[in-house]
Amino acid sequence: MDGAKSLIDITAVDFVQDAHEAAILRIADMLRHPDDLATKLPMLKKKNAMERASIEAQLKTVMETQLDATQKGIDALRKSRNETSYIKTALQNMDSICGDADNNIKNYPFIQKISRTHQNFTTTKLLTERFQKMNQEMNRVSKLLDEDCKRIIGNADNLLLVHNGIHHLVIFRNQIMRKARGLSSDVMNTLANLFKKLEQLESKFEDFIWNLAKNTIELVKNGFQSTVVRLMKVVDAEEKLDEALLNLENVDDLPSDSEHLQGRIIKKYREKYFNILSEKISDEIKAMYTEQNKDFALVLKSFDGIIDTLVFVHDEIVPLFPARCSIFNFFVLEYHRGIYITLNTMTAGEIDPAMILILIKWVKDYYLGMSQRLGMSDTLLAPRLLDGRESDYMEKYVKLVRVKLTEWLKNILATETIDFLERKCPPETDTNGQYLLTGSVIVFQMFNQQLDVVATTDNEKLLSDIVFECCSILEQFQTAWIKIVDGEYSKFTHKSNELGEGLVEYIMALANDSMRSTEFSEAITNRLSEMSKENAKENIAAVTRVLNGFTSIQKKCTAILIEIVMLDLKAAIETLHCPTWYEQDIMKLIVGTIEDYFDDFKKHMADYLFNKMVSEIIDKLLIPYIESFKNRNIKVFKMPTALERMRSDLELMIIFFSRNKTAKRVKASFDIVEKVIKLFESDSRTLYIDFYQLRSQFPDFPIEYLEKIISKRDDLKKEDVKTIMELCREKIKEEVRPEFEPTIFSKISIK
Repeated sequence: MDGAKSLIDITAVDFVQDAHEAAILRIADMLRHPDDLATKLPMLKKKNAMERASIEAQLKTVMETQLDATQKGIDALRKSRNETSYIKTALQNMDSICGDADNNIKNYPFIQKISRTHQNFTTTKLLTERFQKMNQEMNRVSKLLDEDCKRIIGNADNLLLVHNGIHHLVIFRNQIMRKARGLSSDVMNTLANLFKKLEQLESKFEDFIWNLAKNTIELVKNGFQSTVVRLMKVVDAEEKLDEALLNLENVDDLPSDSEHLQGRIIKKYREKYFNILSEKISDEIKAMYTEQNKDFALVLKSFDGIIDTLVFVHDEIVPLFPARCSIFNFFVLEYHRGIYITLNTMTAGEIDPAMILILIKWVKDYYLGMSQRLGMSDTLLAPRLLDGRESDYMEKYVKLVRVKLTEWLKNILATETIDFLERKCPPETDTNGQYLLTGSVIVFQMFNQQLDVVATTDNEKLLSDIVFECCSILEQFQTAWIKIVDGEYSKFTHKSNELGEGLVEYIMALANDSMRSTEFSEAITNRLSEMSKENAKENIAAVTRVLNGFTSIQKKCTAILIEIVMLDLKAAIETLHCPTWYEQDIMKLIVGTIEDYFDDFKKHMADYLFNKMVSEIIDKLLIPYIESFKNRNIKVFKMPTALERMRSDLELMIIFFSRNKTAKRVKASFDIVEKVIKLFESDSRTLYIDFYQLRSQFPDFPIEYLEKIISKRDDLKKEDVKTIMELCREKIKEEVRPEFEPTIFSKISIK
């Protein structure tokens, strides 16, 4: 319908009208102005005449060519019709002659029988000769095959000759067996016996080529590339015959050139070849597994050589195969699947934590090696090793580490806690005589061991998880020690009967151990800065928290030691400037006590801790000492004896502390005492000036403190004290006090 409609549309077009309109438009375009009729018209007429003559000449030439071609076609058709008629007549005559042969030729049936008999004799003779040649050919081919079979890893020079010989022998057998269809069973059995040797030869040949297939890599490694090429020619030839046979399955009339395919069976040599290679690779990987006694690390080490094998395949074997075989991808995937199956077998049960890390590292290196050396991406290597469960194995490893670390921590704390609480003997000492505990050393050894193991995996997430777990254990370690120290110090302050001897020594040991732990933490921080890339900041922050935790323990220990010293000095300090102070050298007793402690501290504590403690004890001692000038038991300051004793006490403290710190720093620390003592030297006229100078340096110096100490000076009258205090209060009202940092006077009790 569409075609008819199109035809109607075309015939309905008025070509004359269209041409007329087109001509008008063209003339209008060429003659736009009236003057063009005079100037352009003759030239346009001439031009159009020339164009018309040219077009008419072209049309004439084309028409003549078309007419000549048409005439030739007509002549050819006429000739073909005549020849067809002649052939038809000749065939009719031949059919008539053949149909009348029985009548026209004397003894024709007898002649026909003799002819058929002759043909049968000829065919029989030919078959007899071919059977004789078949035996000779089988012997020849068998001998050639035996020569090649002597060495599986060899040239196999006769491979193609043997294949070709067997191929033609099989064709002959198939032809004979096809022609013998329908004959008696005796005939069929006889033929089967005749071809039995051929079947054996064919079976032996296939065994030989599959042995060659199994040793493809070994053949190439030993320089027998030509053998592999010949083998692939055999496989390729059989594959082409299979394809040709499959193409004939749906064809009713077989072409004459396909006679050699009749009776053939599909051999699928290519499929068999790759199956043989697959079995060989599978057996090779299984052998690696069993030869290493299923040892995880040794098996993985054996697998390392597989990439080298694949590199060899890529460089040496791939050029020997047709591109359509995709032999390289086949080798890669078969080895990969073999590794996949073996790893699944190895990971089916419980795995040692160290083996988990080795496995994860090996899988990562495997994919990296396949990518860098062979250009094989992860997506092409299916299925993924470990089924992509690396994160699960890492989580499992982290859980195992957590359990192990918790167990270790429990054992370490049990041992260390018993020693610390019972204190049956002094703590252990190092070569310098400093007390120490061994728990932190063991804990940090475990930390470093985990980092050593994780470092082999080059896995940032696993590293972060292990750092987190180790830091968590160390924080538990710190919490346990803080609880123990607080408990023992509480017993000390409450003078519990349960408190044993040697607390000071063990707190010194814990302080030393904590300081050493901060050094261990710094070392791990430096190590993590080199190991970590993506999560370096988070990992270092976790270890820094641990470091700060040990610093806190260290500070707590030194603070407790200082408190113990100050508690020991408390009774003596409370008698300073009291009546007994004038009779006994109290400061000598105080300094002697501190000296005893310092001897132990200096001998058994780290130098850094001891030096820091000296400064802290000075700061701690200054508060009760300054407060001692207003002790409740002070009745009166006997001047000038009191002033002399104060100077003597100050000098004794400066001399003592200068043994362990520079004299300049000690004097600077006790300068505040010097200024307080100066308030005892000032007379009634200058005292308020000295007070104001002191308050200028220490804005939080309480005026109540001044009143308490000067009110007990026996060289000042009450009226003088009252006047001095009024002047001082007036001075305070006049001062403009900017914001200031609290000084030691903010810590002094005025009560």
